[in-house]
Amino acid sequence: MFALGLASGYGAHELGHYVVATSKGYKVSHDGLSIVYPGAAFNDADHLQVASAGFQTQWLMTELALRDHNGKELKEPPGNFGAGVVCAHLGITLAYLTVLKDHKQGDVVGIAEATKRSNDSIALALAVPGALDAWRLFGNRVPEWVPQLSLLAKGLGIAWAWTY
Repeated sequence: MFALGLASGYGAHELGHYVVATSKGYKVSHDGLSIVYPGAAFNDADHLQVASAGFQTQWLMTELALRDHNGKELKEPPGNFGAGVVCAHLGITLAYLTVLKDHKQGDVVGIAEATKRSNDSIALALAVPGALDAWRLFGNRVPEWVPQLSLLAKGLGIAWAWTY
């Protein structure tokens, strides 16, 4: 079940890009493992929304995995599937903080281009919820403020993308 959660988390990230791009009328294709948008002439808002859609989706999936049906933080670690979903989020985030940070077709570069911010500042903003969620998944006696701060960081990121 862990592997299925991991694959689902990665698939959800990519599906987020696909859904947002196609809903805005852009064509979607693949170049290896990268999703590309042939002939797209993005305005900055669309570019930000499409480039950040994968992170937005993985953040939502992680919140679903780490909370109960009433929206309360789980007191115990999630099951294997949920842990896989969260680990997909952590792995994707780690990849974008390191080897994919400057990848020309990557999310960090797309977000940075759309917002005229540096790749490093975007990577730092993406690292905050990743680090907090790692603490939530692997930590013992996680303080109540950790999931609240993680949710706040994600909410601000999503609101920023959709009001840009």
